[in-house]
Amino acid sequence: MKPLVQFKYVKSRSELELSRAGASRRALDEEARNTTYWRNDLYHVARRVFPDSPLVQLNIRRRDGRPIFRDWRHFQAIKNQLVGEECEGIELYPAESRLVDTSNKYHLWCHTDSRFRFPVGFDYRDLKDVDPKRNRLPGLRQRKLGAPR
Repeated sequence: MKPLVQFKYVKSRSELELSRAGASRRALDEEARNTTYWRNDLYHVARRVFPDSPLVQLNIRRRDGRPIFRDWRHFQAIKNQLVGEECEGIELYPAESRLVDTSNKYHLWCHTDSRFRFPVGFDYRDLKDVDPKRNRLPGLRQRKLGAPR
């Protein structure tokens, strides 16, 4: 996989058009006002803000519609570019009663206040930039930072 390239703003509402089935016109109009669309060579992202809330939803899909075999560093770069490097985001695995699984998309829920921290996760920074040829322990290999996959 190539390194992630910078996202560009897209004026298209194709993502919104895909979601029109079953939704009210008023709800879709409000969603359109609060959503911007971004893409790079690999991903298409809908960035939705919620009025009177510090939360942003990132709806991430591949441009070719195929499943995402996720690269955590790509999702981190998407969050950094579209919300902010010091802002936090989470992915929710909901109760089955709230499950939405309609296509090959991922949703990140991000807080726009760079001082906010979710009450889960680590409270320190730890990066490994180890040559995978030197680290032969199964499951502990890490490619060099910025290296293609």
